[in-house]
Amino acid sequence: MIGRFDYLEELLRTMEREQIRPTHDMLKSLFEGTALKKKEQPLLVDKKNVRMTREEWDMEEGKVSFEKYHDVIRAKSKDRRLFSKVLDSITKVEPTFGKAYFKLEMDETELDGFRRELDGK
Repeated sequence: MIGRFDYLEELLRTMEREQIRPTHDMLKSLFEGTALKKKEQPLLVDKKNVRMTREEWDMEEGKVSFEKYHDVIRAKSKDRRLFSKVLDSITKVEPTFGKAYFKLEMDETELDGFRRELDGK
């Protein structure tokens, strides 16, 4: 019997949570007049009626300025040169005994310079 009562209690709670409360809230907002109040801004906005500046259109379309684009390209080529320099200084060492490993043939000050340059961005 206790199991049946627990089932009925859970069933009533589920009905209240999923059906009765949302309906009650909708009717309450209707009779209080909150549902009839005019919204500040419509939910659906027609893009033809919206006036935007050229910068806003470019931002919406994902465009960037010519200068920003070339700055990114220059930074990319600079990073590529730095990375290529580091890769060129790496050599593979195959000892007679044990596993092969990679060795970085670069002094510590040069490596710290690369780190500072890359962290500064």
